[in-house]
Amino acid sequence: MSAKRWADSLASRRACLAHEPVRKFGENLFFFANSNYFTDPKTMAEAAVHSFYMEARGYTYYNSRVDTYRHGHFTQLVWKSSRRIGVGVAIGAFGPGSGGACLPKRAGGYFLYVVVKYDPPGNVQLPGQFESNVLPVVR
Repeated sequence: MSAKRWADSLASRRACLAHEPVRKFGENLFFFANSNYFTDPKTMAEAAVHSFYMEARGYTYYNSRVDTYRHGHFTQLVWKSSRRIGVGVAIGAFGPGSGGACLPKRAGGYFLYVVVKYDPPGNVQLPGQFESNVLPVVR
């Protein structure tokens, strides 16, 4: 499924973040809900990427044992072997009490789902893969 279709699927169900069951691609997910409308699209895109990149905190480069729960969005974002990405965005509104389990219970507002797919997928759990694909910043 494309990144856009998966974002639309999550939004139409007002679902909690869940990876697509068929895992052909690497995938990062971002969700945001607010009682006010969002700022401009550039700012929201930056927020999504920034949230993935924040997982670089505490990451140990050239380490074969990686905690993908703590660092997986970051490592997929910068994975050297990934050559193509697809990005899907879905924005919707919810009213008081109409949100799903993961939407705020307060008065209504707006929500945003971002799905980023990577091909080929990163976070390959084989010897040497993280050391070869997640490189430190060069200044």
